[in-house]
Amino acid sequence: MPSTFAAMCRTTTLVKLFALVLPAIAQAQDASKREIEATITGAGKDTIYLANYYGSKLYYADTAIADAKGKAVFQSPIGYKAGLYAIVVPGPRFFQVLVNEPVIKLTTDTADLLKHLEVKVSKENQVFLDYIRYLDDRKKESDVLRTQLEKEPDPVGRNGIKVQMEELDKAVKTYQQDLVTNNPGTLVAAFVKMGMAVELPEIRKPDGSLDSAAQYFQYRAHYWDNVDLQDERIVRLPIFANKFDEYIGRTVPQVPDTINTLADALIDRTDGKNEVFKYMVNTITHKYETSDIMGMDAVFVHMALTYFCPNGTTPGRVDWMPEDKLDKLCERAHKQAPLVLGKKAPYLCLTDTTEQKWINFYDLPQEYVAIIFWDPHCGHCKKELPEWAKVYKEKMKALDIEVYCVAKAVDSTLMKDWKAFIRENQLDWVNVGLTQTVFEEAKKDPRKYIPKLTTIESLNYAETYDVYATPKVFLVDGERKFRGKQLSPEQVVDLVTKLKAKE
Repeated sequence: MPSTFAAMCRTTTLVKLFALVLPAIAQAQDASKREIEATITGAGKDTIYLANYYGSKLYYADTAIADAKGKAVFQSPIGYKAGLYAIVVPGPRFFQVLVNEPVIKLTTDTADLLKHLEVKVSKENQVFLDYIRYLDDRKKESDVLRTQLEKEPDPVGRNGIKVQMEELDKAVKTYQQDLVTNNPGTLVAAFVKMGMAVELPEIRKPDGSLDSAAQYFQYRAHYWDNVDLQDERIVRLPIFANKFDEYIGRTVPQVPDTINTLADALIDRTDGKNEVFKYMVNTITHKYETSDIMGMDAVFVHMALTYFCPNGTTPGRVDWMPEDKLDKLCERAHKQAPLVLGKKAPYLCLTDTTEQKWINFYDLPQEYVAIIFWDPHCGHCKKELPEWAKVYKEKMKALDIEVYCVAKAVDSTLMKDWKAFIRENQLDWVNVGLTQTVFEEAKKDPRKYIPKLTTIESLNYAETYDVYATPKVFLVDGERKFRGKQLSPEQVVDLVTKLKAKE
């Protein structure tokens, strides 16, 4: 039995609706002029709100004061874009309405908003309401059959119940298909079609067994068959947002190169400028910019450099973001681009505590190097480094892992505390830093050190490695390519163990 949409239209609590701010890309001024009239018994003289979906979230759109009989009329000078909306009464509680026609008139009662909902003017909302109620009834029948199936011990009886469930499923699919066929071009048809499963044949191996890999690729290839990605209205249907999230976050393997390839292919199916294009680009970029999963910053970098940021004389494809925010996003993307997993780590050569010996981590003999950036006055760093030292001595050395520990030691106090911390915690790995003497002399004349001893990128390591907070950790392999970021010492051990096993 397909999942019902009835729950979407039930009276429920509207959480934080009015605290949300409508995104700029959802505030277009060219929406069609539409009139929405709702007469709600029991809401006389109340303030009634209109909210629109953008993606899966609700945003405040308009307000109306109901008359003594509870009639509220929404007429915005900028209009209302087509999509799914919510009419909200005090509580807050709400019922949903499809907005796609010039005039919509509805009546209901605060005693039960959905149960008493009637459509006075709006063919699409009548079709929508009939569909919701039809699904609700079929779900009740399905629940009864499911309960009977669980209690039926006899195989013959169980088969009979399964046949009834299959017939119920067929009836729903037929209803959906007829609705789509009989209402071409409508928003309700687009809504229902998106919720319909794409019927695909089974793919079997020569031995007759199901080919799960081929089935997956077929499913992925036809995932969007029932969605018109040229139709801007769908960004205001939460079913589209849920389907999109499922595809990007779960259907697509969570491997940066694969995500990038499939995201580009999907975005190319839009017209490159409509609301669907904007929604996809914004959503994917934000999702992976804020991801806690290691390596997913590569997706953010790809999205930013492909769609947002200018490339030479070629402008970016994003025209809806304020220039200052766009500049910050592109600056962040350009900083992170050299630091994504698989890239060779930038050259880094700094002096040890004597300020005489310069050590380049590329020259270290160990196969793997954990690079740690820290500050002797960072409390979190001082808490974590002793644990690193313990695991280094007990496990890392045996796995041919060196630690290249970079300290900020640009004044006398930091220098003193840096050396003391090394002694007290017996940090016998490679300790280097931007030291007081080097820092002060380089400010006067960097040519004293560059290029004979080091590079400007090394002296500006905080910029080069995007060290905006400490401690910051990178793991590089024998080719000095990034293999991990922000790992704990035990995670470094686990990752290197797995990498060595693959080798």
